[in-house]
Amino acid sequence: MASQSIRFKDAAWLPAHPGGVFQSLVDDLASHALQKPAEIAFRFLPDRGDAGATVWTWAKLDAQAWAVGQYLAQQGIGRGARVLLAYPTGLEFIAAFLGCLCIGAVPVPVSLPRPRERLSRWGHVSRDAGVSMILCSADDLDRLSAQAAEAGLAACHAPLAAGAGPIAFDRAAIGFQAGPEDLAFLQYTSGSTEAPRGVMITHGMLQANLAQIRAGFGFTALDRIVGWLPHYHDMGLIGGILTPVHLGISNTMMTPTSFLRDPLRYLQMVTRYEATVMGGPNFGYDHILRRATPEAIAGIDLSALRVAFSGAEPIRADTQQQFQQVFAGAGFTPCHWVGCYGLAEATLCVSVTPPAKLARHARLDAAALRQGRIAAGQDVTLPESGVATDPQEIAIVDSGTLQRAPADRVGEIWLRGPNVAKGYWKTGAPELFNQHLEGTGGWLRTGDLGFVQEGRLFVTGRLKELIILRGQNHYPQDLERSVADSDPAIAEGRVAAFEQVNGGLGILCELTRQACRDVQPDSVFSNIRNGLGQSHGLAPDRITLLRPAQLPVTPSGKIQRLACKAAQWQDAVAEWQANAVQNSAPAAPHGAFLTQLKSLPAPLRKGRLLSHLRKALAQATGNTDTVTDDGRFFEMGLDSVSAVSLIAALEQELALDLDATVIFEHSTPKALADHLLARLFRQQDTEQSSKTEDMRALRALLDPAQSPRRQE
Repeated sequence: MASQSIRFKDAAWLPAHPGGVFQSLVDDLASHALQKPAEIAFRFLPDRGDAGATVWTWAKLDAQAWAVGQYLAQQGIGRGARVLLAYPTGLEFIAAFLGCLCIGAVPVPVSLPRPRERLSRWGHVSRDAGVSMILCSADDLDRLSAQAAEAGLAACHAPLAAGAGPIAFDRAAIGFQAGPEDLAFLQYTSGSTEAPRGVMITHGMLQANLAQIRAGFGFTALDRIVGWLPHYHDMGLIGGILTPVHLGISNTMMTPTSFLRDPLRYLQMVTRYEATVMGGPNFGYDHILRRATPEAIAGIDLSALRVAFSGAEPIRADTQQQFQQVFAGAGFTPCHWVGCYGLAEATLCVSVTPPAKLARHARLDAAALRQGRIAAGQDVTLPESGVATDPQEIAIVDSGTLQRAPADRVGEIWLRGPNVAKGYWKTGAPELFNQHLEGTGGWLRTGDLGFVQEGRLFVTGRLKELIILRGQNHYPQDLERSVADSDPAIAEGRVAAFEQVNGGLGILCELTRQACRDVQPDSVFSNIRNGLGQSHGLAPDRITLLRPAQLPVTPSGKIQRLACKAAQWQDAVAEWQANAVQNSAPAAPHGAFLTQLKSLPAPLRKGRLLSHLRKALAQATGNTDTVTDDGRFFEMGLDSVSAVSLIAALEQELALDLDATVIFEHSTPKALADHLLARLFRQQDTEQSSKTEDMRALRALLDPAQSPRRQE
């Protein structure tokens, strides 16, 4: 029987100057700065409104990148040194990343730690990469310096601090002419594990994949991108930042927090800046749909759009169908959908639906699919993830025999091409990289499952145990460690975290024998939810408590997570399940609830605000039975996405600007209510006092006799 593969003939893929010299991303930047210095490269919008947008031209970006490079050189940072980049979303990060490349240093992007966050999200990466310096913004310098010093990490610097502008210097003296085998940056697939894995991205891999992206998406010089994806993840970094730098096209950026707070603002940006390319994980489109009331989407115009890509997590046909129905009047059509598949180990992009071609759907029999067979049916509809980007090779492999799978079978997706990494930083992982298939080496085992039909890739699931929620990768051992640490009733090493069949996070854990004698399940559930929320920004969908020795294990004693996913537990000690989260309610008028509070006597305001918070929290989490005034937000089922949505609703209702981290600082409804009341009515008292002073001054002007006599 025929096997499945997508193969392209060997092709020259390394971009080159005339004469065959390798052209790096720094060369691309220099070319744009020379040929179109005044054209907009990046536009960054603040969290609220378009006023105060920061715009950098290609000349400005080039100058800022070299200013960072000069600063690093002055500090003794040179070729091959790893530099941790701990920035919020914004243009400073882009300058810092490119500045490292200018002098041959190796940037290591991480998410900016929250004010009270433990070091698990960036400290472990810093130690694993062996960084020589940490770069950050001036606003975060003092805080991060203190945290880094306490943990014994490298020193923090803010190279673009106010007043530290570039001076004349010889670029040639500090610059670095990269070759294709030189390390460009480390892309960590997880920053929350004590054994993080940094994919080694070379300059050759990067330029090869950028060329694949250009061809796969059909980019031209006329394209305009609008993005919201995190800058420290591969899709946001390479797709949203480095692709524009490579191609010389503009990108208008908003923060992920701003998108979560108000997803329709993203479409308003697409409308205002006439973007031709937008996209993100499937959950982003779902998030937009939850806010897409007829009134809210009035004025949205997607007629300039050419591509709406979807990737980084399973693509859902029902989401796409609903989105194109809701926004058909705004100019959105099914031909806008571009499915894509990729992973950090392949730099980013592996396959893309050809633009302007109607994306295909495979309609399959569910029973056959569960057995790994591909059979036509009506039970399951899978959107495609595109065709391989030339010269990418894709093979579907039987994970048992390590031979190509028959055409009617699901198998593991293997990859080979110039964009595929050779290993992880320090650890290598030879069991994944440089695998051999039919006598040829250089293949990557992705751990993802799928099949190929008529040259199109369809992804059905994951062989590996990686959990992907809302487009973010989570290693099960990280989540299991947080669960085990959350409550002493949980047996050490007896926890399984997995993605449920229908989506969402499932947790199974065995209790200690002592805990089984007098178990308090509500307390255990609460502690698990809080541990996952605080450490990972996640809310579990189901938690099951088991007696000792019930989890399925291998002969060597390792927990079989995939078996846990399919098992039924009729004799569980206790089980908790999240209720279905309802669609977001229509936005209240600006300041409506503040008006209600002002109408109440002061002693009644806190009770009314707490009642409002309980109702909002129940709606955000889908739970009513766990909401209390003294419960911690993450114990009660809030995750990072619903937390931002809750804060956004409070901002609207109270006419008050709130930082997205306010829930971390005031972690119970009672504490948050006290904080909000203090801000609201201290502000009101200040405004009233100011008005009183103004009235006194006015009366004094009208009646000089009332003004104090001047002492002669």
